[in-house]
Amino acid sequence: MKYTLEPVHEGYELLSAGSLGYLEQSLWQVPFANLDQVISKANRYSTLGAEKLAERHVVPGMVGALLRGIWSFLKHYFLKRGFLDGWPGFVIAVGNFEGTFYKYAKLYSRNVDWMPPEEYELRKGE
Repeated sequence: MKYTLEPVHEGYELLSAGSLGYLEQSLWQVPFANLDQVISKANRYSTLGAEKLAERHVVPGMVGALLRGIWSFLKHYFLKRGFLDGWPGFVIAVGNFEGTFYKYAKLYSRNVDWMPPEEYELRKGE
């Protein structure tokens, strides 16, 4: 078996004609060593995800981005039982919220050439 190199959600390719078989013991996956890795991964995956959305001609919206982010948190924290992992499970769920939200925000930014608001001269007393 070897890993495939998709930018997001890497996969595997079976190199044998035989069946895969089953693990007899549990397999522990440690998805990050520290919080910096969680933040870095959310940033990297949101950029790659925005590119994939652009290829599908998705039109991002603020409410949709927020709702998708919330759904991602709920899915990872409750449905995938991240709450059983305590603090790390919560951090992973929040990281998934951020990555999902930022994916749509980055797509929006890319589509509209996001610029800061015009500056207005402020006068004393206003």
